[in-house]
Amino acid sequence: MAAPIDQWRKLVRECLARRIDVAEFCKLVKLLAKRALLPEASLVDVILESRTVTNGQYDPLIPLYIDALTKIGKAKIAPVLNGLRRHSSIGEYAQSADENKQKTTAKLSTLMTDTRIVQDAIVPLSTPGLSLSTREVISIFIEASEWILALVRAHTSSLAEDQQSGGLLNLPDALALFESLGIMLIALSATEKGPDALSSDLSQGFKIPLGHALTAYLSSSAMISMNLRTRLDNLQKMYQLYGEPAPKDLDAQMMDGMNMSALQFEASVIDGPVINSRAGLYVYINAMLVGRPLVDDNMLLNYLSNRYGGHYEMPVQELITATFDVLSNGMYRNESGRNMFVFRSFLVNKLPPFLASMAATSMDPIPMEMCISHALNRVDPNAFPSFSQMFEMQGNTVLSDVRQEFLFSCALHRLIPESSVERLLGENPMQTLPVGGRYVKDEIAAQIHSNQERADQLISEIESLEGNAGAIVAAVTDVIHTLCHQRETVTLKGICNSISRRPQVLDVMLLFRSLKAILQPVCSLIDAWKWDEDQGENQPVYDEFSSILHLILAFKYRYDLNQYDLGISNPQSFVLKLLDQGSTSLKLDDLSEKQHKNLGAWISALFIAEGISEDTMSSCSPQEFYMLVATLFSQTLGACELGKLELDTLKGGFEYLLEPFLLPSLVFALSWLGGYIWESESNPSIPLKVLYALIKPNSISGEAEAVHRSVLNISARALEEQLKDVRARHPGRTDIKPILDALEPYLSFQRNGSSRRSELDSWTSHSGGLSSCIRSTFHGLVLWSASPDMSMSPPSYTHRQVLAGIRLLTASRVLPVLLDELKSQAEAGTLDLALDVAATLICAPMPESFALEQAMYHPVDTNKEGLPRCAILTLRDALLLQHETVPKLSEKDPVRAEIIVRLTRRVNSLLALPAHITNLDVSNIMQDINLDAAAQEPMNLDGSGGGGGGGGNGDGTDGGGAGGASNENIEQILNDAVAANGTGLGLGLDDGTGMDTSLEDMFDAANMGNPELLTDLDMEGMF
Repeated sequence: MAAPIDQWRKLVRECLARRIDVAEFCKLVKLLAKRALLPEASLVDVILESRTVTNGQYDPLIPLYIDALTKIGKAKIAPVLNGLRRHSSIGEYAQSADENKQKTTAKLSTLMTDTRIVQDAIVPLSTPGLSLSTREVISIFIEASEWILALVRAHTSSLAEDQQSGGLLNLPDALALFESLGIMLIALSATEKGPDALSSDLSQGFKIPLGHALTAYLSSSAMISMNLRTRLDNLQKMYQLYGEPAPKDLDAQMMDGMNMSALQFEASVIDGPVINSRAGLYVYINAMLVGRPLVDDNMLLNYLSNRYGGHYEMPVQELITATFDVLSNGMYRNESGRNMFVFRSFLVNKLPPFLASMAATSMDPIPMEMCISHALNRVDPNAFPSFSQMFEMQGNTVLSDVRQEFLFSCALHRLIPESSVERLLGENPMQTLPVGGRYVKDEIAAQIHSNQERADQLISEIESLEGNAGAIVAAVTDVIHTLCHQRETVTLKGICNSISRRPQVLDVMLLFRSLKAILQPVCSLIDAWKWDEDQGENQPVYDEFSSILHLILAFKYRYDLNQYDLGISNPQSFVLKLLDQGSTSLKLDDLSEKQHKNLGAWISALFIAEGISEDTMSSCSPQEFYMLVATLFSQTLGACELGKLELDTLKGGFEYLLEPFLLPSLVFALSWLGGYIWESESNPSIPLKVLYALIKPNSISGEAEAVHRSVLNISARALEEQLKDVRARHPGRTDIKPILDALEPYLSFQRNGSSRRSELDSWTSHSGGLSSCIRSTFHGLVLWSASPDMSMSPPSYTHRQVLAGIRLLTASRVLPVLLDELKSQAEAGTLDLALDVAATLICAPMPESFALEQAMYHPVDTNKEGLPRCAILTLRDALLLQHETVPKLSEKDPVRAEIIVRLTRRVNSLLALPAHITNLDVSNIMQDINLDAAAQEPMNLDGSGGGGGGGGNGDGTDGGGAGGASNENIEQILNDAVAANGTGLGLGLDDGTGMDTSLEDMFDAANMGNPELLTDLDMEGMF
């Protein structure tokens, strides 16, 4: 029998080589622990030694395995930190004149792994109710201190001879590790036992190394964030953690490494006067509304408070003026009617109640009527003429009565008396004030519960411009929550139908409620949907399921939402699985026996029998049906192309999918069909005919027509792109244009801030390309702000241009464009004004980062859900990176360095969190360094559905107790785990959404060009 440590080495190396996922790894650890005990420190050593198996700088399974050991109680945090330091590559960064040695060392760096393991260890420290003894806390303090001192020593040893360049902490991975250790100290001191440990008699033994570590850490102020430095400084002062002075040579080397001249340069930069340009809020509101409405009351109020110093009178005027500017700009730019509706609804439905809430929280009374009057006097008279000069604009949008709608809404929300409306308009209103008065949320909710027709009527009123939309949205959202909790799906179906068939209602809802507030309960309901084969009539159940799912699909595809936006925390969610795999056909060999049977039943019902029977539906749940739709199309279309099935029979069978209770499945059918046509190398005549029949059916019921329009809204954009590509490859085909013409009315459904093709072409074909266009736009905004009264008409602007730049060029290339223009403005003497415009562009919300920013104002319970992620480098991120270059840049280009310093200060002041949020909040600190570990769903590592104990395997067998898995063969478990997961490349790895991204699935998704024959179903006799 091999020695215990050799058995463990073999197990860990095999797990890494075979890419065994964490759950299986935990089972194997529990199994081997019963046979070969090993001290936790040795177990940590075994895992860290085994990273040579994959021979790469970073293997994501190593941190996952270490984290798993701590979660199942096989290792504690302090021994993990100790072993990690002993195996770290930082010891190899010794002072050496051999430059090649340092390059070689960098290639073998463990810093990425070290950082991830430290960050993983922070997560449980920030969890409420953490059970740690005082001695355990002290041990972690000691190990974290030793880590910090080791990094500082490695940094000073690796400095260049001039002591002002190089150094370990100038590497991004090393700096991330350094900051993570500082955050660990903060998190540990915030635990229940942290203060006890720091104040106990036992503290004398570790206060000296901890004091040394804090002193060295705070000496690195140029390298770490001000927020982190402040918190560590407070910790040091609170508990007198100074210890003995650090060695003089160490302090001297550290300060030399900081480049004192650079620190003095930043301190010497003097800010000019703060100017709140007219273009500032004009840009900000445009960014909020140009795509998916990115409106959060707390975020907006805090931004305004930071911008205007907490005074309310000026932001009231500026908000109103800027919103009218956005409206008039939209008119001059010929924005679509849908975009104009969002701008208009924000002004009429959102702004008055928001201003009312500002007035309610203000310590001093706000002269609302005077503010409104001043704002209206600044509005472009050419865009909003008086009623005697009224004219109708494009898209049947009458802009001249927007002022009236706004003032009516202001009166409705008691910002001004009704008698003031006529005076503010300057002439008699064209109509009287709405007679209905202001709605009350609770009363509306009661009406919705009691009368479905009233519910539909109220939801339709969300689109009106009378000021009551907010109350209706609040009531509808509350009702949805209640119905989902009670599983009252009949009433919920009607509400979902009313919303999903009205795209503009979706937009208005997001002006008042977050995506998660709307979608989380319905996604949870769909995921937990129970199916009973004996529940009676099945079509109504399909109908209810499809209507609720349709609402989710409408939101998802209109705004291009991710898992976090949908409010889904469970990576095994059916909704996620459907969105990820619903448009992918399966090979028949990959179908389970149940799926095989269901597929045959549906083929028989659609193409052979007289229609869909109760038996067909009772044996196949809605979830199972939706996952088979793409395979159903693949098999039957393949049979038709081989002459096994008549085209008319095929089209006639698919017409059943136009029934309301099945129509949402067409989203996945059209997605598969478009991909099949696009990939097809043979003549696509038959699939094109099928596609046209589904898009332009010969007949469709009135009830189904609205749902069908919504389905085409969802699918049209992707289909258009695929068909245009096919037409480019086959220019002689005449059967594509009719389909494109039929899709034309549905192409403007998506609202994610993406640019129209014509817009993008005009920007990229411009001399200098998109970058030059952004610079020209920025210059125009500054010029207009310099003399807003001389030109009341705002400059042409759409935030789509900036988003296109960030998405296509990246923020790292857009920011230098702004900095170049700021340098030009500095030479022209208008830098102070231009800084505000640039800072607003950087602070403006964008879809990719909005959820992360919201989480700062609405704390996330990381025990229930992961933190949101931003999958793109934002302008603020790019600015932070530029700010790190200031020490060297100040020597070469002091003007540009000064601009970066001033711009960074301005951005930080605009985005500063309110005082009640800036208290110690470890989760928010971790977000500052993009902590991936905190964004992961807490793992269930005991092999069962519950927690604690030896766990189980989910099948009633004991996964770790005597007589259970202890007799299993480890080699067999390893083989089974690999076999169950195909290539194994998807294990433990994800794309940030929790969805499987294994190569096998990606290849399956691309393997739609050769569907297996229908005859593989052994159903040849059917045809």
